[in-house]
Amino acid sequence: MKVLVLAAGFATRLYPLTRHQPKALLEVGGKPVLTHLLEKVWPLPDLQEIWVVSNQRFASTFEAWAQALQAPVPIHVLNDGATEDDNKIGGVGDLQFGLQAIAEKEGGRSDSEVLVLGGDNLIEFELLPYWREFQKEKSPLLLAEALPKLPPARRYGEIMLNSEGTVLRFREKPEVPESLLAATCLYCFPPGMEDWLNRYFEEGGDPDAPGRFFEWLVPRTKVRAVAFQGRRWDIGNLEILEAARAAYS
Repeated sequence: MKVLVLAAGFATRLYPLTRHQPKALLEVGGKPVLTHLLEKVWPLPDLQEIWVVSNQRFASTFEAWAQALQAPVPIHVLNDGATEDDNKIGGVGDLQFGLQAIAEKEGGRSDSEVLVLGGDNLIEFELLPYWREFQKEKSPLLLAEALPKLPPARRYGEIMLNSEGTVLRFREKPEVPESLLAATCLYCFPPGMEDWLNRYFEEGGDPDAPGRFFEWLVPRTKVRAVAFQGRRWDIGNLEILEAARAAYS
């Protein structure tokens, strides 16, 4: 299995900290957020490689981090070519870019299962139980956050499940939320997901928000979701970053 980390954003809400440092490599508790995240990856069975999608501004920074990390498996840094926030290729674009790179290394079509992680996720739970849940059926599995109450309008991607854990409906940041299950950038993918992404873009799909891809995908194939048990910090602004640093100090 492979791990694909999406870390190509410019994190403008965290300026000035992220003008010269990628968000995923900001330190919390004495080490980068991405290092914390990958420590949850090492116990996964049959782990072969880590792929990190970066932009052009920070690709060399990620390469230096990877070399210093001395990880138990190879880490490949991909440069998506974006130089500024206004010419980025978007979250879904980076997802397609990363999966295609994995497929090309495997001869044009990937036979690998892929765990996709947003590089700004700081999680306090183990990934192994959810990877085992994915193994039971091997349809796309979304790790969701169970919210204590309905969120404000246009805040989260919303997941609606049936009793068997199949996604009945996915809405990207709805005006009137109806579910307590919020999407996160934590996905377990079976082989061949690049084919779905290619079709999504052929039909004019939005390259930016990953939730738009899942809105499109759910009516076309079986997608499951499971609520994780434990805390997740979404390092998206200075307030959350400082709260995480205080918690880890």
